[in-house]
Amino acid sequence: MNKQHTTLLFVILALLATAPFSNAQAQQPSEEKLAQILKRFPDADTNKDGKLDTKELQQLRQSRKRNTHPSAAPQPTQAGDEKLNQTLAGMNARFKNVEMELFEWPSELHAKLGKMTKLAIVTRPVQKIEGKLPLLINLHGGGQRWWDKNFQQQLDISAEMGMKRGYDLAELAGKGLIVLDPNTAERWVADSLDTMLDYVLETFPEIDKDRVYVMGYSAGGGATWRWINQSADRFAAAAPTGFTGGSAKDDVKKLAKLPIWGMAGGDDGKNPAGIRKMVKRLNAAGNMNVKHTEFEGADHRSGSKAVFSTVELVDWMLGFKRHKQ
Repeated sequence: MNKQHTTLLFVILALLATAPFSNAQAQQPSEEKLAQILKRFPDADTNKDGKLDTKELQQLRQSRKRNTHPSAAPQPTQAGDEKLNQTLAGMNARFKNVEMELFEWPSELHAKLGKMTKLAIVTRPVQKIEGKLPLLINLHGGGQRWWDKNFQQQLDISAEMGMKRGYDLAELAGKGLIVLDPNTAERWVADSLDTMLDYVLETFPEIDKDRVYVMGYSAGGGATWRWINQSADRFAAAAPTGFTGGSAKDDVKKLAKLPIWGMAGGDDGKNPAGIRKMVKRLNAAGNMNVKHTEFEGADHRSGSKAVFSTVELVDWMLGFKRHKQ
């Protein structure tokens, strides 16, 4: 799909999600546009005649609207948003199971989030899911050279390098869950993350508060470890990956009841040994739900791709609910 068609498809889907159908005939897309929509959403062809009629188009719009929280709709935020939307449309064109949306933190909240950027990405299942949905939060890695880039530049670099994120894992797993990929311009801070999670749980009533999961790779893995050390009782399971395994001074007794899966590339410097030590400390503290994976021959970059290709991680996480003290 070329850039022009990708942009066109994004515009069409935006119209489907927001435009009223009081005058359906006047708003009926062209045959070419309908063909593009059908290719993306083949299940919308309920009568299996190989095309979309007005009724099927309306049903598609309504089903997608049910899976979208009003506050998570893309909003104008800064110069260059059109390019951001085009980038997001191109990313969505790769997906069949999930739909990504730009999400903007309200200004009052954003002032309390430290160096977290105002934009995040929320990913939802395309298929309508009844009842409350679990939430997976993915904390990205990076360093000064990464944090100095703006949101658009980070997405471009990710595409060029084949870097994966929570939304990639959600698409691959094809499970009914919401994924939040927040973004930061500095080292993740647990207090800010707690403030963010408070807002998310208050604002998205469709999220199951007892099925919140967190993961991260590299600097995001270290952040996951720090966050669960501070707020273990907020999560049902965690996956700190691609990092050194934390400090031996950490009080892992508070993590004795939290399921944790540590991962690292086998050739990723000191990280695999650090993960192994972390697992031993957790086992010694009485944690019986600890898993450990080393990807043979994987360095830091290929280890990241391996983590976000491990569908079993999602299945494993979804098997747990938050332990209530």
